[in-house]
Amino acid sequence: MTKVNKLSTTKLWNPKSFIIFSVFFSFLPAGIMCALNYGRSGSQKKKWIFLLASILVFIALIALLPILSINTSIIFFSINIALGIILMFTQLKLYNKHIQNGGQSASYLLPVIIGLLIFSLSAASILYSIYVPKNALDYGENHLFYTNKITESQAKKLGDYLNSEGYFTPSSKVDVKIDKQDTLYILSLVVEGDYKSDTSYVQPMKAISRELSKNVFENNKVRIDLCNDRFQVLNSINVD
Repeated sequence: MTKVNKLSTTKLWNPKSFIIFSVFFSFLPAGIMCALNYGRSGSQKKKWIFLLASILVFIALIALLPILSINTSIIFFSINIALGIILMFTQLKLYNKHIQNGGQSASYLLPVIIGLLIFSLSAASILYSIYVPKNALDYGENHLFYTNKITESQAKKLGDYLNSEGYFTPSSKVDVKIDKQDTLYILSLVVEGDYKSDTSYVQPMKAISRELSKNVFENNKVRIDLCNDRFQVLNSINVD
């Protein structure tokens, strides 16, 4: 009698919702729900296996996607759907039996909160990786970041030029980034101050742009972006 009462009061999440959570948030909250369902059903071993596997796969996916040169959004979406379907099918039988035995469906308030939190953290991580490339050359405490559209030799040529011209010094701590769009090179400089209303820096930056075009980038145009410390653009300076 005690066992029947325990089963009837146990609440599990419907596995069909795993796909919805995977699409809108990612497969991680679905994996957590799946793991907790096992735990509530008395299978502690499966709970920890699914919980740890979901977390590790999610971390690996977030780490790998930014370094791929293909369309990562499609891959991320496809993997989430596929894993959501797999998680659903692993628990359909368990859930149906649970309902037949008088069990109840669990509230989705906690999964939604977890999903929003995970979505926020993963979005922040992806945005950070978009603005701050993993490729970098170090000149003392100065760092030159470059995207996959720039070769290491091009980045080194730029870094050596900045170093020889005194932009990088032994006592400075400067971060710059170089990117490319078609034939246009984009040099991002981390700056402080009001660079939106102050126009006194525009002509000096245009002069630097022309110098880099001539001495580093084989007369291709160079746009200079003034950015915050995460390389989000505050102002762009184009040379006519």
